[in-house]
Amino acid sequence: MFGQVLFSGLALGSIYGLVALGFAVIFKATDVFNFAQGMFVVLGAYLAVTGISLLGLPFPLAILFLVIASALIGAVIHVLLIQPLSGRPMLSVIMLTIALSIVLRSVIELIYGPQGRTLATPLPMGVLVVGDVRMSYLHLWAALVSWVCMAIFGAFFRFTSVGLLMRATADGHEAAVVSGINVNAMNRVAWGIGTTLAAIGGLFLGQLQIASPELESIGLLALPAVVIGGMQSIPGAIIGGLLVGVIEQMASAYISPKSSDIVIYLLLLVILMVRPWGLFGQRELGRV
Repeated sequence: MFGQVLFSGLALGSIYGLVALGFAVIFKATDVFNFAQGMFVVLGAYLAVTGISLLGLPFPLAILFLVIASALIGAVIHVLLIQPLSGRPMLSVIMLTIALSIVLRSVIELIYGPQGRTLATPLPMGVLVVGDVRMSYLHLWAALVSWVCMAIFGAFFRFTSVGLLMRATADGHEAAVVSGINVNAMNRVAWGIGTTLAAIGGLFLGQLQIASPELESIGLLALPAVVIGGMQSIPGAIIGGLLVGVIEQMASAYISPKSSDIVIYLLLLVILMVRPWGLFGQRELGRV
């Protein structure tokens, strides 16, 4: 029982970590607390439905379509909505992302209807039995692809020139501008990456559950994950996602299926009171 629950928690936590990583990239680059990240997960599920079911693309081309479309949508959102609010109070930007989430939900329901869509992919649906643990192949694929995406992003962030420019921009916008870095271009890249990572998470959540606007509530578990791990910490976002996934499954199995959100957000409250910068974040000091 324990091994089964732990495996399910780590598999789901890998997806949450992927979505939380996208959230952390956007926050670290642009200081925007993006409440629309949950709807980006929904967007990814419906982009997969569009590519696979509506356009009839082969699965590899459907994935390419999802990645390109979500990255472009993220970049366009930054250009049209986020960049014009540069320098405005954080509350204005937060309210904008909440409004963006509502608009995206309405547009998706207008185009696809309020009913969920079944998302069928060629990924295997069987079960692998190891001892007393039954492991779904789909969960295994979800965890594997999530970790591969995280590794690719880590390599991009660390070893490419664009990744170096993004790190420099995240460390200090003013210094980056003085150094001649196109900060707006780097921020657009960050929004494109953040949206794409959430959309890939939506691809798997849409198949594990069903492609519907209700996936937003699952995608929003990235928010406590990234706060618990540390807003400024990329590894912390991933570890926070794993913690949230394991806690969710443990609470559902050993307490009650309705208790998972209570336990997760109770932990979030404790972290905010005891260590508000997160488990792996950096404490910010200020003069008084």
